[in-house]
Amino acid sequence: MRVRPTVRMLLLDPTHRLLRFQYEDAVALDPATLDLRIYRVTPGGGVESGEEFVQAGLRELWEETGIRLPALGPCVWQRTFCLTLADGPVQIDERYYLAPIADPTISLANLLAHERVTYRAHRWWSLAEIQQSREVFFPRGLADLLEPLLAGTIPATPIQLTR
Repeated sequence: MRVRPTVRMLLLDPTHRLLRFQYEDAVALDPATLDLRIYRVTPGGGVESGEEFVQAGLRELWEETGIRLPALGPCVWQRTFCLTLADGPVQIDERYYLAPIADPTISLANLLAHERVTYRAHRWWSLAEIQQSREVFFPRGLADLLEPLLAGTIPATPIQLTR
């Protein structure tokens, strides 16, 4: 099975709102287990050959938001899961890093061509809005995971998430 290392940033503005992108795929994400075409995720993507997770996170952050940071905050969550995509099964090794920012202005000018095809919208979400929403968020249980981070409780080692 192909393994895809992936990095995601928990981009938080000064009021602790979290940036989420909405994507829509022509084919359901993991049709074998999850008939989902529209979903919300944090900025991020695949780690390229020769990159470390943090390097990939900084690159992805610039590509997807136009924001350049000197460093990312700590890795707070990790999860490994399998998806069945159009080109076959893939194991995702995903890490989430805190990335607080001072200015919530983002630019989509650096999005890659394949991202432009599936990108639909972005929005800054408060914890209360995430808790009240009926939309699908990844990782599952996002509000419960995010709440202690916003209160300043940062895990000493990344929390292992289940799907």
